[in-house]
Amino acid sequence: MITAQHEHQPRTGTGAAPADAMAFPGRTGARREALTSLPATADAAPAMRRFATTSAHAWRLGDGACEALTLVVTELVTNVILHSGSPRVTLRLRLLPGALQIEVHDTGCWHRRVTRRPGGDPADLLHAESGRGLALVEAYTAHTTIRPSRTGTTVLAELPLI
Repeated sequence: MITAQHEHQPRTGTGAAPADAMAFPGRTGARREALTSLPATADAAPAMRRFATTSAHAWRLGDGACEALTLVVTELVTNVILHSGSPRVTLRLRLLPGALQIEVHDTGCWHRRVTRRPGGDPADLLHAESGRGLALVEAYTAHTTIRPSRTGTTVLAELPLI
């Protein structure tokens, strides 16, 4: 499980680092982190998905990692937009030895939700239009941690790199 030693303090401003500013991980002094922060609107999900894909390509990650990263970012950012009430969403990617850490932070209010399906049959989830996002994130990642705090919620997900 991923744990943090300190409170996360997201940067303010537009935050998007241009792709050419990111160096490849094998070089000395290479940037192994990418950060962006945007208003938590419907436009944030596709913008952060593009940002994550650009970062993954700059770091020369494989197609499978790029697909998984895209799915995880989309799900986590969409959760912020739909459920947190936060005015902003921050995405931080950290390239670690053997893994990519995906961190999504909001300044909204976290609510533990219990989704109840008509009839109570777990198989009904297969036909539901929503409610599977965090299950998908957990299926693609080695570790997922949700950290609610006074200042918002941070979700850390660690994507294994083969």
